[in-house]
Amino acid sequence: MPLQSRFQEDSLVEIGVDEAGRGSFWGPLTAGAMSLPPESEWSAEQRSLLANVRDSKKISPKKRDNMADQLKEHFPLCAVGMVTADEINQHGITWANQEAFRRAIMGINTPNIMQCRILIDGTLPIDKWEGEQHLIVDGDATYVSIAAASILAKVEHDRWIQAYCTDHPECADRYDLRSCNGYGTAKHREGIKLYGGHTLHRELYIQNWLPGANRVKKEKQEKQGKQDNKTKKGEGCLIRFTA
Repeated sequence: MPLQSRFQEDSLVEIGVDEAGRGSFWGPLTAGAMSLPPESEWSAEQRSLLANVRDSKKISPKKRDNMADQLKEHFPLCAVGMVTADEINQHGITWANQEAFRRAIMGINTPNIMQCRILIDGTLPIDKWEGEQHLIVDGDATYVSIAAASILAKVEHDRWIQAYCTDHPECADRYDLRSCNGYGTAKHREGIKLYGGHTLHRELYIQNWLPGANRVKKEKQEKQGKQDNKTKKGEGCLIRFTA
């Protein structure tokens, strides 16, 4: 079934938004935003490109990479917003997700952005957003603008990590980043157990995999309910954050 080109048939500019990297252990969270012209104005080349757009997870990495470049070339009203691991550690993943959406949308070069209709994949609205926004479960399987945004977000997320791996090969080898792109695979978790955490890890996500974590968890359970021992929780946990 083809994806829908519009949420509503009117004159409002619509912007599809989706994120990538929310569940990743390491690195930034990214969001893509894509605004398409009215379908009646699509060129034959644009129409052919959009006919192959799907949820980014359903497209092979090589094809997805090429498609992202083509989308940016043929549809200039698009942008990617990124939130760093440090910001995630400071403010939490919900804030980071909303902020990535906001940054992506604000990166689109169109006037009166608050008068646009925002179509967001999922159930998380942008906090304190004054314009119109719609939350659409499985939006990347429903609207072509959201699916295109998901491709942009995923490709930019993975490109950022691969570029980091090129510049920091030792770190990449420790956590198998070239293969996992920051997600919590078995090899990545083993790297955390062996080397501890990295400054680009999301601290809350990796607590159960840090050196000594199992022993510390057991100690905490044994001391639960003893107020005078609360200050000892976490004792012996080897948290090593490296540059």
